[in-house]
Amino acid sequence: MSTQITPVVPPAAAEPFVDPDTAAAFVGITRRTLLQKVRAGKIPGHPLDPHSKKKHWKFKLSELDRFISAPVNFFQQPT
Repeated sequence: MSTQITPVVPPAAAEPFVDPDTAAAFVGITRRTLLQKVRAGKIPGHPLDPHSKKKHWKFKLSELDRFISAPVNFFQQPT
């Protein structure tokens, strides 16, 4: 009886979160505008503590890239 060994492949590194300043620069808007839009649910973001009154937000650049590249948002992109 032979046992076949398969190599263990480590999962891809998880994408790091970025702060609002980095996310705003990536999207091309001010930090204040970014935070207004994420609070309104117009831009994807992740609150560190969803139950706190004042939320501290983190963002994934891949999510922001998909958001601004979506056809529905094409004409709303900042120039």
